[in-house]
Amino acid sequence: TDYSEGMLRQTKKKVAQFSNTVVQKASILELPFQDDSFDVVVAANVIHLLDEPSKALSEMKRVCKPGGKIIIPTYINKARKNSMFAAKILEKMGVDFKRQFDLKSYQEFFNKYGVHVMEYVTVDGRMPCVFAIIRNAQ
Repeated sequence: TDYSEGMLRQTKKKVAQFSNTVVQKASILELPFQDDSFDVVVAANVIHLLDEPSKALSEMKRVCKPGGKIIIPTYINKARKNSMFAAKILEKMGVDFKRQFDLKSYQEFFNKYGVHVMEYVTVDGRMPCVFAIIRNAQ
């Protein structure tokens, strides 16, 4: 799912060869799925864009089966010129960052909302990311 029509078009192209995929428009704040629907829920590079991240976290927990995983990768700023430059380019393209994270502030973000993260995995690159991996205790 995605809320952006452009992202949905790109995704449809990328998964067209697979018969076991469904691509649909949805808001992460109101997921159109029953409780406990998925073993794994991934919200990639969206949490930093949301006005109400706690609502998104609640929705992800709701649709994830007890004992399932919630994986939330997001861009991080490691105070590198490349990552700061890339973030500025994205902002000029219309990406509305509500918050920017480094590893410490990302950890503090989840603590603020009372979310216990099992593991943080950092992936370096032009736009470094950190993956928060959460076991759904629901």
